[in-house]
Amino acid sequence: MTVPDGESRAWHRLTRPEQAALWEAGTTRDWEPGEIIIRQGEPPGCMYVILSGWVKLSMTNQRGDNAPIAARGPGEIIGELAAISGRPRNSTIQAISTVHALVIPQERLRTVLQNCPRIAQELLSVVALRLEQSDRLRLEAGGPAFPQRLAATLLELTHQYSPDAAENAHIDLPFTQDELAAFARVSRSTLVRGLDELRGLRILRTARRRITVINLPALRDLATGRP
Repeated sequence: MTVPDGESRAWHRLTRPEQAALWEAGTTRDWEPGEIIIRQGEPPGCMYVILSGWVKLSMTNQRGDNAPIAARGPGEIIGELAAISGRPRNSTIQAISTVHALVIPQERLRTVLQNCPRIAQELLSVVALRLEQSDRLRLEAGGPAFPQRLAATLLELTHQYSPDAAENAHIDLPFTQDELAAFARVSRSTLVRGLDELRGLRILRTARRRITVINLPALRDLATGRP
């Protein structure tokens, strides 16, 4: 199965020989929607390259509160941090849709990184980018009043979900309203009111388990407070 084009995805920034080294070290596997790929707290194991499908990352704190933190799709690398550091998994990764991925065991990954040090540099860039994304989501969730705060959160998720989207693209975000409320750190009723306002502004439309951004420039303007 092929991976769609997208230069901002980590897999596509690797050279063909680097991709071939990872292919040789791994095997492919499928997960159905709702299946857990990685569970928070588990011992480190494999690194994954998503070839098709989408996953949701979530974390649970010491009080037992669970919240989604990111979405990852085709061409993204996941599970790399624990596989390299040897520390337990810091988040749960669950398939949103059917997922087809390349799975590279930890020991084989270390051998590949020794032979292809530029892959390690790329993985470091991935970690840095995701820290920036996480910081932005936390910042936007604590930002100005709704609906600007909701627009900023949706804009960040849109950048994660479809980083190469054209300005006139329609972008489907496969999250439930409960998940979006958790991203935005608001109640579900507050989220619904915010979504109603954004629908009225013709920025998005909603359906079961799906939010579709239909006006990305307007979403960006609202998120950044532009008149």
